[in-house]
Amino acid sequence: MTNAQLKMLWKIPEPINFEEFARRTGKTEIAVRRMIDRRQLPLVTEREVLGESGSSRRFLILWNEWCEMVYEATRDLPPERYDWKIKWLKKSKKLEKVFQRSGEPDLH
Repeated sequence: MTNAQLKMLWKIPEPINFEEFARRTGKTEIAVRRMIDRRQLPLVTEREVLGESGSSRRFLILWNEWCEMVYEATRDLPPERYDWKIKWLKKSKKLEKVFQRSGEPDLH
């Protein structure tokens, strides 16, 4: 992908729920809910994203817009933009090793 294509891709809002936002940022779900209540996050309703089939009461957080807000405030990319994937992959590899070990027969 070219830089122009990547920039256009990041302009598309990526709506995520509060649980995914908490997972990506490392914040507690309670803290994220408080931020939503105080309108400190870029929010849309499910209906705005999905159309008539979505709920008008359930909020989704616009991930890309949040990353842009952090960048504008700090002039630095938020680590959550790239670190959460790396951390998730490391955790999944550790879990895979644990499950592989637990599946082996005990020789003791």
